[in-house]
Amino acid sequence: MRGLRSREENPKKKKMKWLSLAIAAIFTVGIIAIVWPHHKEIMRTITPKMKKIDYKKNLTQSWQKSLKGEKVNVDIAVYDQKHKQLITLRDSNQDTFPTASVVKVSVLANLLSQHEAANETLTDNQQTLATAMIEDSDNDATTNLLYQMGGYAAPDDLFNALSMNDSKMDVAAWGSSTTTAPDQVTLLRNIFYRSNILSSNSQQFAQKLMSQVEPSQRWGITAGVPSDAKMALKNGWLPDDDGWIVNSIGHIKNKQADYVIAVLTNGSDTEEDGINLIEKLSKQTYRELAK
Repeated sequence: MRGLRSREENPKKKKMKWLSLAIAAIFTVGIIAIVWPHHKEIMRTITPKMKKIDYKKNLTQSWQKSLKGEKVNVDIAVYDQKHKQLITLRDSNQDTFPTASVVKVSVLANLLSQHEAANETLTDNQQTLATAMIEDSDNDATTNLLYQMGGYAAPDDLFNALSMNDSKMDVAAWGSSTTTAPDQVTLLRNIFYRSNILSSNSQQFAQKLMSQVEPSQRWGITAGVPSDAKMALKNGWLPDDDGWIVNSIGHIKNKQADYVIAVLTNGSDTEEDGINLIEKLSKQTYRELAK
């Protein structure tokens, strides 16, 4: 039994061991009691604060830098769906801007709205004309559809329904109708986001046509946007006594950004100058909103 006793722990040592463990436990509990009430403050100190991005301020300043020194009249508006923000800037003394061919989106939306109100679908002929009007910017197709709706003033009904209070059809020349960038954004929101006047089927039809615009007309608000994004647009261009009218409106969407945008300009010396200015603004817009 001597061998067995030699393996037994000394009673005094055993007592000291348990005493040490008890003291260590008390010390640990004390540290936790002291630190725990302040753990959030400690975490705040350790974790760096994420700076909130002011998209509206940054984008507006970016636009202003590009427009500094420009003599062209510009009206630009964006609705940022991800952050639920409307951002606008007007560099002009004009209250309204000529539409040129971007008015064709209003013509299409009014056509769809009219038929929904009457519980009717578009005829094959109307679908063909609408496709030519948006995808190819066909003027004859536009005139034909306007006559079918009752005349050049027909889209004024749409403007009233959407409270597009600064938009007005020109009954003599529909390409000279007037609008503002914020009004165009209101229209685009009803095509690409929730709408009280267009059903999902009508929205999808309009979206499809605007996403299939012929390649030579896909300039403007698509500039600076990655190829993986969904892009839908309608452009307008028209020579005038005071220079070129050049406009671009549409929708951009990918994982980084989701917005509708309208850029209206007039007074450019050439069509190319107007396009270049819009594309500069488009690049800045995507860059800022995709952050």
